[in-house]
Amino acid sequence: MKINFWSKISTGFFSKSVLGIDIGTTSIKIVELSDKKTKKLSNYGQLRSEYFAGEEFRRYSPEGLILGTKNIINAIQAILEEAHIKSREAYFSLPDYSTFFTTFELPPMSSDELKEAVKYEAPRHIPLPLADVTLDWQVIKGVPGQSGQTPLKILLIAVPNRVIAQYQEIADGLKIKIRALEAEVFALSRAAIRFQDKQQVVSVIDLGQKSTTINIVSKGLLKTSFSTDTGGEKFDQALKDAFQINSRKAEIIKRMLGVEKEETIREILMPVVENLLKEVSQVFNQYSQEEREKIDKIILSGGNALMPGLHKLFNEKFGIVTEVANPFLGLSFPPGLEEVLKKIGPEFTIAVGTALRGLE
Repeated sequence: MKINFWSKISTGFFSKSVLGIDIGTTSIKIVELSDKKTKKLSNYGQLRSEYFAGEEFRRYSPEGLILGTKNIINAIQAILEEAHIKSREAYFSLPDYSTFFTTFELPPMSSDELKEAVKYEAPRHIPLPLADVTLDWQVIKGVPGQSGQTPLKILLIAVPNRVIAQYQEIADGLKIKIRALEAEVFALSRAAIRFQDKQQVVSVIDLGQKSTTINIVSKGLLKTSFSTDTGGEKFDQALKDAFQINSRKAEIIKRMLGVEKEETIREILMPVVENLLKEVSQVFNQYSQEEREKIDKIILSGGNALMPGLHKLFNEKFGIVTEVANPFLGLSFPPGLEEVLKKIGPEFTIAVGTALRGLE
């Protein structure tokens, strides 16, 4: 079964071009793709929250995800106008912090029995009333209807309806039609994992500003997704405390020097890096113990994946091939854009993956 969130919103209709929209904490990225065969990159754009009274586009409260609807609408409208994007049909990504993932096992059973069993079992694993969430699920281990004693392992996904309503409000304000909403992890996997790696066990690690999400995909199936609050903000705060500078200057130092070009900066950032590597190691170890599989490759995504030297430290720590995501590989675009797209690629992984959903 393929994950297909909110089919009541999504349709199978394919328009001339589609938009993938990623509303991040500090920036919004938009990618426009067209032509199912060539997967042509028609346009792209990005705008940072600092241009909107310094307010972040999204934040988290005890009630859950809160979107700065007015600023988001203005920012998306500005990108569409500046990039001369005409398409008004979009696929939006949903942040993993607003998406609840869990796994559980069921005894062997037929496909029809499984549907009823998941409905019955879901309330035991979701911390919200089922009436308040939209659910989806997929089998990640075992085969329904297959004889034997092997249990079925189910990945269950739930998103609060109030989160979906916020995205609908944004779309309505922009007069954009939502074709589908999709959890970031699926967009990440679609854009970051290349065809030749589809049969491997790949960890796609998204290094965002507020958090880092550690995802493990085995042979094309998402097996686990874990979020930690060790994000780019922690790196920035370490630099701000050390030099008594503002967030903008800290971000510039982090992006330019990272952990390989200047020893003083390296010493300041390494405690945060080491904590992140420890958290990743715990996820990897738990996965290996439960699934009896080793990780074949690590792909770093998100703006903070561009920090100089970070991917080398991952390689040294785990002894696993580590690369920085380049979601524009495989797309059709003018040759002169190759270097620019490679440089910004990690930041656009989710937006590209979301747009690719529209070409499937």
